[in-house]
Amino acid sequence: MERRDFIRTNCLACLGWSTILTTLTGCISAYYAKQVDFKQNNLIVKKSEFVEIKKDKKIIRNVIVAKYEKLGFPIALFRLGEEQYSAVYLECTHQGNEVQPHGDYLVCEGHGSEFDNKGKVTQGPAEKPLRTFMVKTDQENIYIDLS
Repeated sequence: MERRDFIRTNCLACLGWSTILTTLTGCISAYYAKQVDFKQNNLIVKKSEFVEIKKDKKIIRNVIVAKYEKLGFPIALFRLGEEQYSAVYLECTHQGNEVQPHGDYLVCEGHGSEFDNKGKVTQGPAEKPLRTFMVKTDQENIYIDLS
């Protein structure tokens, strides 16, 4: 095989794999909480929403998304520790696009801004952090204060 053909073949293979991986990553969707309630200006999410049972194994999710019809955008609820959570409003501060959870960080698909699990900007063009909410817990629930 000539050098030119070798380089062209490898470049096409790399491009193909990059496209496939990007497509597969885009297919991974966030888990949307099924047990969300609203009382006294608090969005209430069951802690059990973070637990997933797969093949008799207990897996703890690190992020779930809570939707409430009266909010314009959903809220990402990150599990930071045993009893530590952060709640981040999923509206990008750059141009108002919806931000998507990707593991332990958030990405705005509109212009590529990235945020950590506490809403702080890690990569622009956004310059302001995302809106966050105070979070309290009890034995069964997580309370997101929307005031």
